[in-house]
Amino acid sequence: MEWDRFGGGGSVMVWVCVSQHHRTELVVIAGNLNAVSYREEILLPHVVPFLQAHSDMTLRHDNATSHTARSERDFLQDRNVSVLPWPAKSPVLNPIAHVWDMLDRRVRARAIPPRNVWELVGALVEEWGNISQQELANLVQSMRRRCTAVLNAAGGHTRY
Repeated sequence: MEWDRFGGGGSVMVWVCVSQHHRTELVVIAGNLNAVSYREEILLPHVVPFLQAHSDMTLRHDNATSHTARSERDFLQDRNVSVLPWPAKSPVLNPIAHVWDMLDRRVRARAIPPRNVWELVGALVEEWGNISQQELANLVQSMRRRCTAVLNAAGGHTRY
């Protein structure tokens, strides 16, 4: 689960969750994301219910300070949310980076590009809905290959 920024006609911060068989709605975050807003705008309304409905899943987020603050770790632990440990300064292996790229390319390829932040939000929501679950599943399934490739390369360069 991640959030990221998009440019072109303005800038917004968005967040989504993907798994092999499920996805959340695209969430637009107002302002900057800190530990409190991450908990109140993402974890509480989206992550916790999603993971409670899919108890076999593990949360994978990056090492952003809003994700790793002690208050957030305690919050997740208190709700029995399993978090995948992720080393600091690790290679970018998370398939969500490819989701952001796919979404960005789709928005930029629109016949009429967004002219302001509201149009950008609308375009992101629409294009998110146009990405098939199979495309997301393919990216999630690539995670094991990505990790194996990095381990085999002893942390060095891989094709990912």
